[in-house]
Amino acid sequence: MSTVAEKAGVSTKTVSNVVNGTGSYSPETEQRVRAAIEELGYHINPFARGLRSRRTDTIALVLPNLYQPFYAEFAEQVIRSPETQGLKVVLESTRGDAGRERAVLSSHRELVDGVIYVPHALGPEQYLPLPFARPTVVLGERPAEAAQLGLDYVETADEQGAHAVVGHLLAQGRRRIAVIGERPGPWAGARRLRGYRTALAEAGVDYDESLVIGVDDADLWSSGVAGATRLLRTRVRFDALFCFHDVVAVGALSVLARSGIAVPDDVALAGFDDIEAARFASPPLTTVDLGRESIARTAVALLRSRMDREDSRELPGRRESTGFDLRVRASSTTTPAPTESGVTAR
Repeated sequence: MSTVAEKAGVSTKTVSNVVNGTGSYSPETEQRVRAAIEELGYHINPFARGLRSRRTDTIALVLPNLYQPFYAEFAEQVIRSPETQGLKVVLESTRGDAGRERAVLSSHRELVDGVIYVPHALGPEQYLPLPFARPTVVLGERPAEAAQLGLDYVETADEQGAHAVVGHLLAQGRRRIAVIGERPGPWAGARRLRGYRTALAEAGVDYDESLVIGVDDADLWSSGVAGATRLLRTRVRFDALFCFHDVVAVGALSVLARSGIAVPDDVALAGFDDIEAARFASPPLTTVDLGRESIARTAVALLRSRMDREDSRELPGRRESTGFDLRVRASSTTTPAPTESGVTAR
């Protein structure tokens, strides 16, 4: 900057103001500074700037994988969010591996200013004791023991959304509602299973464990194929199928079609996530939209407000909740839905 200042006949402070868009200077001064920068071939080094300011203007988005369309679409919303303006987003795929989740959460240190974390392999009892290196926002249900920690949470309406979609299936006269989802663990599937069971109990329908099919990786289309195949082989009677993810529902739909089972006449089908493919399935898939844009904006806003503090640890942990929309489509009802959004909750 000293070389540019000498070339342009101004102070280094003026060069800094022009480069950073701060302070006041005349158009003529700006033109001289920019001409000197171009002539000298000067380029800003963001890494050197970060070492001096201790800011990199970069955040990490830690996801279980990118082959699940919901995560890919959510990542796009984080990158495009107005709250992300001026920040770079680094995507980290943990591939559902507990060791990678631990490493990513505790090793970023000087590389990023903050982290948005979607837990998958680790439960709260495993990730809460970790030495979080940077301000962190967690997506999912906040456990009681996290209240005293400097972690912010965006709680998604997994349980409420599952309750609504199962209530919709019950309202269609379905009573034998099968489920395909994650095996028991710390994932969103546990919350969706709670919503399923609550809706059944409120309708006076007994919970039947033989109707619940667990799969190892509910982010794969093939898991829907495998889960539906296993369900049919049990020969248990069911008149509806609720899948904890749209990718599983679309995979299951292909099995039902090949087996001569009509959707929705024989079996009503519903998913969860409202990925783009849900609208183009045949028939279009009833599902729950958690509001990816709202989740992304809320998470980035929480993270940014903590990053902007001199000591982010002084700020107590916060919790924000987002709503959902029930998208009723042809896979679950033989009569046309009045609108695509049958239920909205906030």
